[in-house]
Amino acid sequence: MAELEPATEGSLQISGRTLKPPTPPKKKKKKKKKKKKKKKKKKKKKKKKKKKNCHNYPMMMKSLVANSAPLLLLAILDLSSAYRQFQTILPNGGKVPSPCDGKSIWDGLGHQSSLGGSVLNPFGEDFRRLGKSWTRDLCDLDSDGDGRTNGQELGDPNCTWSPGKVTAPAVSHPGICEPVDSEICRRRNQWLKCDGSQTENNENSFLTMCEHIRENSTFSLNITLNPVPVPAEETVYTCQVIDLDLDPVADLHMVATQPIIRAIEVVHHIILFGCDPREELADYLRSPHHCAMAPVYACRSLIGAWTLGSPGDCAHPEMGFRMGFKGYRTVALQVHWNNPKRLSGLTDSSGLKIHLTSDLRPNDAGMLVVGQRFMQIDSGHTQFEAICPSHCTNEMFQTPIFITSAINHMHYLGQHQSIKVFKNNSVHQVITDQDNWSYDDPVIFNFKNAIKVNRGDEIRTTCTYKPPRHPDPVCWGQSTKDEMCFGFLTYYPLQSLERPWCVSMNKFPSCERHLPALASRPFDGCRWWEFRDTIHPETKRITGSIFKHCFPEKNSELVCTEKCRKVAQLVASHPCVKGKAGSYMMDKFKQAGKTGLLFLDAVMTCSCVQFDHCDRKYHGGVLGSKHDVFCPFSTSSSVRPSFGQTSIGLLCLFFIYSVII
Repeated sequence: MAELEPATEGSLQISGRTLKPPTPPKKKKKKKKKKKKKKKKKKKKKKKKKKKNCHNYPMMMKSLVANSAPLLLLAILDLSSAYRQFQTILPNGGKVPSPCDGKSIWDGLGHQSSLGGSVLNPFGEDFRRLGKSWTRDLCDLDSDGDGRTNGQELGDPNCTWSPGKVTAPAVSHPGICEPVDSEICRRRNQWLKCDGSQTENNENSFLTMCEHIRENSTFSLNITLNPVPVPAEETVYTCQVIDLDLDPVADLHMVATQPIIRAIEVVHHIILFGCDPREELADYLRSPHHCAMAPVYACRSLIGAWTLGSPGDCAHPEMGFRMGFKGYRTVALQVHWNNPKRLSGLTDSSGLKIHLTSDLRPNDAGMLVVGQRFMQIDSGHTQFEAICPSHCTNEMFQTPIFITSAINHMHYLGQHQSIKVFKNNSVHQVITDQDNWSYDDPVIFNFKNAIKVNRGDEIRTTCTYKPPRHPDPVCWGQSTKDEMCFGFLTYYPLQSLERPWCVSMNKFPSCERHLPALASRPFDGCRWWEFRDTIHPETKRITGSIFKHCFPEKNSELVCTEKCRKVAQLVASHPCVKGKAGSYMMDKFKQAGKTGLLFLDAVMTCSCVQFDHCDRKYHGGVLGSKHDVFCPFSTSSSVRPSFGQTSIGLLCLFFIYSVII
């Protein structure tokens, strides 16, 4: 498929004419970065085409390198990020001294781990029970039982503090009884160990959880970044591709991971991706590099992760992630630095310790992603559902799969989420059913007895949200100000799913596009594979007509001429725009660079049709912003275009395109 790409920065070359983008140009520095990224993308696409000529790969390798949508999987790794936001709604929330030495800071104020993200301490329990805000009731409590109120320990003895106010320094920790060496506090703080580092405490906790890593057949490798300076920026993603230097003929299973945290002040999460052994990765093996939110193209299968406060991860005894001869031999390590204070002078070499065994588990592990990629949350729409239908699982699954763990994911408006297996339109299994969702307190559902999902079963993900407080709807997005609706299901056997994701884009399931048996049939009247192909004759006629009549002169701005309006209305009535595939198709055009944005802006402005706010929204603003200027009236108040929906209009559609062009 050809891609719509700008010819030069700040302008587009369409049929020999240069057009300005619909929004003001960004700073030059950012443009240069974008340009480089686009060049890289083109190179990667060329590589991918070469690989398509290869056939007869073992099923194992196909499963290992299936595109597991890293941007979706990153959501799971952002689960513990927001405990820091609690620091801003508590007096001295980020300045509480550690009771172990009185000097270092106990960042995880409400947690038993100084890093946060772990089991709650007594103050954390009270904070959650009383509504997660600083109130008189919480202030007057003595959570840790050491004879001082929480307010006294946090520097607010009169309980008058509110966010933004200056207060006295924190005296002690409200969740840890002090002095820690007193008899009463030793009894209350049985979980606290001040005779070693927090890393040592986490190590002991991990060994109890994962006893099998002590077996003779198990060994460990430290996968860390080469020492690299940490920029004085709020958020940075750094990646490094690392050759594991494993025995090329040995088969291994990765059965556990542990964190190696060096720059404790800024390391937020760490992800480990497996890399396609068929790709050439020598250029990436040298040193760490900025990687935005995704590693290199060849490394896109998530196999390990760490988040704040976790001592590590232990695989279900029935499975492991395949490494070595028939698995991954090269990995991509991604470290996310969260540096809101913009600290300078830091160096980091963090990573993961991976535990490998030659005593192979019965099954190879994988991760299935389910959920919804489109939502528009407003006062009238707060619940969204995504269905992985039975005809898709019938094609996706080679055999039944067994789910060993699951985790829900929404952002701050999230209220309730469930993932259920349906058989014959009735609930057969409940994987997750979580009320009182809290972004800051994620729940991991582990199943000692794995949940079986058969071919032909239906997986439904339902997310319910609180209405937004501001008038604009909230859309899907990667920022915590946006929303998500995903489920991450760890399963075995890996080989059962060649494409381990089933995510809907509004009403359009991804399986309808990616599964060979389903991918070549129209969806809701839309021949989507043709419409998104910019060199397909129909698409060329449609886009060419828009640019010819809506941007009539060289370097012109958008003008809704009468011919432009007619063409825009015809495009708005196209089955691939107005139907169930519309959100997916508009998303594809928004990703196609400035050309795609210009095309959509013209359609959404000049058709005088109302489109969903979240279909119009893109990373740089809102398309169709001049709609009200050019359209004193609207043809429809519905979220999907109604123009041209009569049978006569549709029958004449392609004829009119050819006449106008």
